[in-house]
Amino acid sequence: MSDKKTSFKKAAVKILERTDKPMTPAEITKIALEENFIDSTGETPEATMAAQIYVDIKDKNSPFRKVGRGLFTLKKKSEVLNSPQLIIENQNELTKESLRKLLHSMDPFQFEYLSADLLQKIGYENVVVTKRSGDKGIDIVANLTVGGITNVKTVVQVKRWGNKKVSGAEIAQLRGSAETDQRGLIITTSDFTKDGVEEAQAPNKMPVSLVNGDKLVQLLIKYGVGVKKQDLLMLSIDDSYFQNFSTEEMRATDSEKSRSIWPLPGGIDRYVETLDLFLTQIAKGNNSRNGLSKWYLDNFENVTSEGTTQGYINVPKNMGLTQFSNGIFSLTVDGENYIKKKDKELLYEIIAKNILAFDDVYEYIKTSATPISEEEVLSYLKENFNIEWTTFAQVNFRLRWLENLEKIVKTDDGYTIK
Repeated sequence: MSDKKTSFKKAAVKILERTDKPMTPAEITKIALEENFIDSTGETPEATMAAQIYVDIKDKNSPFRKVGRGLFTLKKKSEVLNSPQLIIENQNELTKESLRKLLHSMDPFQFEYLSADLLQKIGYENVVVTKRSGDKGIDIVANLTVGGITNVKTVVQVKRWGNKKVSGAEIAQLRGSAETDQRGLIITTSDFTKDGVEEAQAPNKMPVSLVNGDKLVQLLIKYGVGVKKQDLLMLSIDDSYFQNFSTEEMRATDSEKSRSIWPLPGGIDRYVETLDLFLTQIAKGNNSRNGLSKWYLDNFENVTSEGTTQGYINVPKNMGLTQFSNGIFSLTVDGENYIKKKDKELLYEIIAKNILAFDDVYEYIKTSATPISEEEVLSYLKENFNIEWTTFAQVNFRLRWLENLEKIVKTDDGYTIK
């Protein structure tokens, strides 16, 4: 093969062109490095490859196609590959297309009841399909109770339309039919015009939520309305198990990283400041677990539990900044180096060495041209790092630390680089 370096994306395309099965970004990166397609001087080539592919597939012109959890192939090859993941993916796409056709062909009144069933599955209560006459353009009324506290009365219009898009005029009409304490929702099999979206989001007016055809299909599938899900048993080799029998040099680096990172007290934008104070305590000789626990209790009024302090004490240890031996904490070489320089870029590099996917999250956000949401980060981590987190806690903690390190910022649309 040629020794000429190329971009990560072009390297991925080149490698996928010659394989007969979908591959993970890590597998693609391994081959790209072995064959000298990409520069190997970076610390996290796997993270760069994964981030670039995941961001690229958001573009409808992307050459990549995702087929299963963390697996990719090329769109132009997907029809000829004999992969169980691809067979399932193709079947699901056929089902989605059939569902779209059924939605367009069903009786409008029946469509109202299907929408009502969906709202009930989502969590709306007292869902009622209105009478066909004298309903003032309102098809469904429902209540959405949030956290057992807020009861949001919602008026719903459903529009089983073909290619015609819902305009701002229809949204304004729904507002005119609603009462002062109600909110609006429009569900359509088509889409919304630009002025329709703007009208729905207009300030100082009754909020109107929008569900277009694509979103409707996603919701019907997610909540199992009109769609049946079948579990298929598919066996695969657990590489992480067999890596345990390999030599230390061959063992995956990530297997030694901590999966947990936690915040520190003192304020959501003062994690680094608190960390510096804690490390300074150790450097001065406050080395026992009891002594460090007392330091937290004495210096942070919101810290009132000794059990909580133990969690805080372990944060720098997980980060690779401290070590514990014979009942005494001490700074690691990295910890000593950092406390001398107190450089946030150095701290980022140390944390990235010791916390699973910390640098991958940053790389993912940095690669994207648009802000990345918490949901997208969680999905990305689940697909690439064999984790089954059921909450956003660890995602949020990683994002908070990256904010404190001045690597990213939070916007109304998600997270982006600073």
